[in-house]
Amino acid sequence: MRVALAIAVILSLCACGNAEEKKKQKEQDTKAMMEAETKARDELEAKEAKAAIDGATAQCDAKKAEGCLALGRIHFDGKGVPKDAKAAAGFFEKACTLKSKDGCRMWAQHETDGKTKLKALSALCDTGDADGCIQGGALADELVKAGQMEEPKKLTDRPALVLLMKACNLGGAIGCTARGVALINADPTLAVEALTKGCDLGEPTACFQLSVMLAEGKGVKKKDPDKAAAAKKKACDAGLKDAC
Repeated sequence: MRVALAIAVILSLCACGNAEEKKKQKEQDTKAMMEAETKARDELEAKEAKAAIDGATAQCDAKKAEGCLALGRIHFDGKGVPKDAKAAAGFFEKACTLKSKDGCRMWAQHETDGKTKLKALSALCDTGDADGCIQGGALADELVKAGQMEEPKKLTDRPALVLLMKACNLGGAIGCTARGVALINADPTLAVEALTKGCDLGEPTACFQLSVMLAEGKGVKKKDPDKAAAAKKKACDAGLKDAC
């Protein structure tokens, strides 16, 4: 009886020992499999990243903007290469010089130097992007106020107003309004021209400022109360409380 009990205990211990060994072996096998999968995934991602870099480099070297833009994103995100914001900005600039709106926009977004950023926004403006013109105008004004850029004596030659005129001509209503307001005293005639465009585009402040100038006969041959009233009503209808 005692012998049988001893044998049972021994067998039980052996079974527990085997279970532990199996469990340990299973954990090791699982770990090895996960490590192998991770290694394979990393190798595949590295291979894909290299292929993307090689393809984008070939395109950029061939003066295709999309390739330069892709290289900029690759270097900024650090995919297959170390993260390098400066290198990324250089590729975005190259894409911009190849007339890529996205290239100019990304260059401006990632540029920290004010004057260089203005160059990027001006280039974006030249691609027909009204928002780029407006942002460039605001930045140019900030740079002048900060003493980082000289301001031409003639008001209409100032970079901010040149960019706002481009924005206005591209249908950027805010650009029309900002240019018009800036020229009210310096050049009333040009102010009326810009504010009229802004009002035609539905910008309420442009309509209100235009109504004031028309009522006063400023920038026009004579006072025009009817047109002034119409412009003021348009401003009110567009939600400008001061015009109501």
